[in-house]
Amino acid sequence: MMSLAIFDFDGTLFDTHESISQTIKLTFDDLLPSHTPPQSEIHRLIASGAGLADTFKALHPSPVEFTLITENEWIEKYRALYAIHGQLLIKAFPGAKDLLTKLNPHKIPIAIVSNKGVAAVKTALERNGLDGYVPDDLIIGDKTPGAKRKPDPASFVDVLVPVLRERYGVEVDSGRVLVVGDTVADVQFARNIKSRVCWCRYGYGDREACQVLKPDFVVDSLGEVVGIAV
Repeated sequence: MMSLAIFDFDGTLFDTHESISQTIKLTFDDLLPSHTPPQSEIHRLIASGAGLADTFKALHPSPVEFTLITENEWIEKYRALYAIHGQLLIKAFPGAKDLLTKLNPHKIPIAIVSNKGVAAVKTALERNGLDGYVPDDLIIGDKTPGAKRKPDPASFVDVLVPVLRERYGVEVDSGRVLVVGDTVADVQFARNIKSRVCWCRYGYGDREACQVLKPDFVVDSLGEVVGIAV
């Protein structure tokens, strides 16, 4: 049995593709209406698991002009629009609630490590009746102190491990940790923390690129994860 299950959010627990895609378009409509980013490029960036800063820089027609001040402005605008419009388009993948419910009796700590903002993750969990399954201090996202974007291992090494030790009395053996995600960044994150990894083939990741990395487990639905984690 695994000692810790770490879930990605976008494309793993929740279907957020449309919410991200539409909010990116709304952000451009608001801040740079003269430019419409290609849908194919938006899809590519979502599939790569890119964060907001990298996404907007890649989609902006003049990346050189995309300064830190500009980056913060775009991210703030995106998040404001996402809270209003994007959250309405989010829905949990089939089996998400059942999976979290089945893991609870086994006392397996559940964490979420996402490149998304923590507030957006918490709101989506609440709106879909999944709040309470993942402790707030085990939800790691963009701007969480000490965390860095996947595949950097900092979210695990510098945030989750200390929190589990100090607040829950749990010593984590990385060999008994299961990372569940859908992109190359998730698989590489698992490799970097020396854990097992379950690749969700139904998600948004580049299939060929993920398969080349030879994940330990491959699933086509969340229902299959229970048998791996328990």
